[in-house]
Amino acid sequence: MHRSTLLGTISLIWVLNAPTVLAATLTTDLSIVASDAAGVQPFVEAFRAVLGSDNGTSPVNADPNGRREIDWDDAVVDVVAPNTFPGDYYNQNDTPLARGIAFEATGDTEGFAISASAGFGEPVRFDRPNDFFPYSQERLFSPVGGTTFDISFFDPSTQVDPALSRGLGIVFSDVEVAGATTITLFDIDGNELLTRAALAGASGGLSFVGVIFDEPTIARASITSGNIPIGAAGLAFGETATEDSVVLDDLIFGEPVPVDLEVIPLPAGLPLGLAGLGALAFVLHRKNRKASAPLT
Repeated sequence: MHRSTLLGTISLIWVLNAPTVLAATLTTDLSIVASDAAGVQPFVEAFRAVLGSDNGTSPVNADPNGRREIDWDDAVVDVVAPNTFPGDYYNQNDTPLARGIAFEATGDTEGFAISASAGFGEPVRFDRPNDFFPYSQERLFSPVGGTTFDISFFDPSTQVDPALSRGLGIVFSDVEVAGATTITLFDIDGNELLTRAALAGASGGLSFVGVIFDEPTIARASITSGNIPIGAAGLAFGETATEDSVVLDDLIFGEPVPVDLEVIPLPAGLPLGLAGLGALAFVLHRKNRKASAPLT
C-alpha cells in the first residue's frame, strides 16, 4: 500500500458573500483529502477556529457561537465493539455525554459500532488496520449492515427538544470511490440545504468535509459512508474497484441551539477567521503542487 506523507488533493470553497440558502448564508465550504492525519490537521484546526470555541460536554445551553465534538475515544467499553453503540449515547443528561447529537439508522443499516481499542482482545479498526486509519487516537465509528444514517441535533440541556447547528465537519477514513461518501444537510422543515461528497484518495487516506452557515440552520444530516457496509461482527466485506467501505472519525459541529432560542449574531471577527482559512488552503495547496503529485 502506497502512502505519501504529503498532502493529497485539496479543494476549498471559501465564501463571504454567498447566495442565501433559505434563511441562512453558507460561509465556509471545505473538502480535502490527504494521505494521513498530519495532512488533514491544519484544515480541521482552521475549521474549529471558525466554528468557535469548544463548549465541552455538559448538559447546558452553552455559547451558541461555540462548538462541540465527538472523537469516540471517550466512550466506555460497554458500547465499543463487539458491543452495540447506542444512537443516543451522546445525547444524555450527564457530563461528558451531553453533546446534543443523536444517530438514527436508515436504509439497510441495523445499528452502529465503535472499533475496539488495542489490548482488549478484539479486532482493532474493524479488522482493517491497513485501510482504516484514525485522525485522533484509535477508535472509529461506522453504521453496521448498511452505509446510511441520520444525525439529528437536540437541546443539550433537555435532550428532547429539537435544536439547530451552524455547522458540521466530519473526518472520513479510506474514501477511495468518488461520490460514494456524502453528507446532505436539512433545515427544521425538512428542506435540503446542500449535499457534499467527500473527496476520494488512496487507500488509508483521510477525507474531511466541513460546512458552516452564518446562523444555526442545520436540523438533520443524512450520511452515506461508502457503498459497502461492515458486518455485524465489525468485519468489513470485500471490495472491488467500484466498492468502498468507509468509516468515520471526528465529528465537529456548532453548538446545538434550541429552535425557539433567539440566535445571537456571529462575532465581528468571523470574516478574519474565514480569511485565515482561505489563506491556509492557498499556501498549503501551492506547497503541495511544488512538492508532490496528487495521491494515486
